[in-house]
Amino acid sequence: MRLIAGLGNPGKRYHNTWHNLGAMTVERLAARRGVALKAGKGDFFIAETTSSAGKTSLMIPTSFMNRSGAPISTWLRYYKVDVDEILVIYDDHDLPLGKIRIRKSGSSGGHRGMDDIIRMTGTDQIARLRIGIQTDLESRELSNQVLSKIPSALTEKVNEIINTALDAVDVIQKEGLDSAIIKYNKFEINDK
Repeated sequence: MRLIAGLGNPGKRYHNTWHNLGAMTVERLAARRGVALKAGKGDFFIAETTSSAGKTSLMIPTSFMNRSGAPISTWLRYYKVDVDEILVIYDDHDLPLGKIRIRKSGSSGGHRGMDDIIRMTGTDQIARLRIGIQTDLESRELSNQVLSKIPSALTEKVNEIINTALDAVDVIQKEGLDSAIIKYNKFEINDK
């Protein structure tokens, strides 16, 4: 993977909300790899890492979620990187909290950030890692739910899920998407 992008909304208002789990995961990935995210030449924060898998850029778009496609597609064009060399990490309300899903391609499943990325890149052939956010503590309105703060009672579980997502990213980079799919798509935090 040449680019790993974590989706979310910018600003303090959206910090620690369910919709920012993708961005939170990339922030934690940067910390795990000992690099700092800095303002890039565009609407994103960026950091460069090097490992045995090669050079990888970590990105958090600073556009709002529904406009995630522009920073990513601009970066891809500038660096002449194909979409099959990127991984997008984001929240998914259709999955229960405690599950992650890795896919090589497909529809957005109604996620507006992924919708915009597919629209701006012109393809749905984009690898993604989705983090489940569905809980028993739901708001009736989906937009209210995804933009609500993560309850402190769930902080420990959310941290464990993010760490699992980071482990999955490591497997993706070292062993490939198929290995990560086999290992993590049946995984559930509650199984431990």
